[in-house]
Amino acid sequence: MRKPYSVAFRQKMVTRLTGKNAVSARNLAEETGVSQETLSRWLREARRLPSMPKKTQNKKAKRWTVDEKIQVLGRAAQLTGEELEAYLAGEGLSLAELESWRLALDEGGRASTATTKAFRKLERELARKEKALAEAAALLVLKKKVEHIWGVEDDDTDEENES
Repeated sequence: MRKPYSVAFRQKMVTRLTGKNAVSARNLAEETGVSQETLSRWLREARRLPSMPKKTQNKKAKRWTVDEKIQVLGRAAQLTGEELEAYLAGEGLSLAELESWRLALDEGGRASTATTKAFRKLERELARKEKALAEAAALLVLKKKVEHIWGVEDDDTDEENES
């Protein structure tokens, strides 16, 4: 069974694979805990999408005020998935821009590499623990199946009392 990842997360991973300072799928897999195969599949799927027309150079990008950014961040926080994508498209924003605004707001305008590294370390640790928990759950299920099939009882019996 595949773990569901949000569209925003997938886009972020594809951007990390293709954008400025791109990393390999293997390195990103080690960093995030998402399998290399999954990341490669997302990249292939993204490459199959039709390319979006570039904005014309004549149009100037909208200059957002701090209040406008906060309003957009507040509205975007209430949305997920396709609703978020539609809202951002309507505002003329990309998910990357929204994320940079959010980080800037969270960190008081100073994007800290130490904070980013610590966050990534915590994400890797969480992914590792989730995998360990899933493995433990699978082992428990297998143990119950073996006990059911073989009729095995508890191993807490004393051999000394049986003599």
